[in-house]
Amino acid sequence: MSVAHTLQSHLADMRPSEAAVTRRLVRDLGIVAEKSLRDVAADLLTSDATVVRACRAAGFDGFQDLKFHVLRELTGSSQFRPAAEPESHYGRDLAASVAAADPVLTAAAHLLRGSPRVALTGVGASFGIALILTDVLFTMGKQALPIRDAQMAGFAFAPPVKGLTLIAISHSGESQFPLKTVLDARNAGVKSIGLCNEPGSELGRAVDLLLPTQTVERPEGSFAIAPRICQLAVLDRLLTRVRELERPPARSARRGRPVVPPAFA
Repeated sequence: MSVAHTLQSHLADMRPSEAAVTRRLVRDLGIVAEKSLRDVAADLLTSDATVVRACRAAGFDGFQDLKFHVLRELTGSSQFRPAAEPESHYGRDLAASVAAADPVLTAAAHLLRGSPRVALTGVGASFGIALILTDVLFTMGKQALPIRDAQMAGFAFAPPVKGLTLIAISHSGESQFPLKTVLDARNAGVKSIGLCNEPGSELGRAVDLLLPTQTVERPEGSFAIAPRICQLAVLDRLLTRVRELERPPARSARRGRPVVPPAFA
């Protein structure tokens, strides 16, 4: 497992401050290779102790142990680049979000593909994302119900619930209404897919399948647009995977048999 994947795999076990540091390190492991602990902490606008705790929470002995593994992996590799190279924040967030969600996409796509009915929930801007997804699901021939209050949740989870899946969206993973909706769904026997930025949050731990985004908080403060772009990017990949599963295999024109790629013939 690569250093980046090791760091990402431990996010659910970290405190929010440690997870924030880890997400930023994953963006550019080159700074670990090139800089001291003090310089890295200064770049991340945090303390030396928080960086060390993040390293240990990811299974490393400390910052120097992380540096050793990074140097061994990146030195001489095409992945290595100077830490100062400019790059779009959106580009980094999008790439990291799609990569983090990829291991779960196929399982989530299978669940969604087999669900003729989908309930969706979120609060604020996340509910706006749920409404966008509602329209797309309708075009895919699915019944979609956005849930924004307890009455609608009670209607959605009233028996029979066979063929129903819940998608819960929350950037922080700590918004109480989406969390309660997930718990109500579980009690009703409904499977849930979560989309949030904090795998260690209450929502991240409560859903059956979690699609994590990887938006990094900007030094100048919180902005609502970047998290939504990442949420939409992950959902786009999810729906693309659903369509891929629904696509019939190519068949030979002459014999009516599936076309086998040469590598597997």
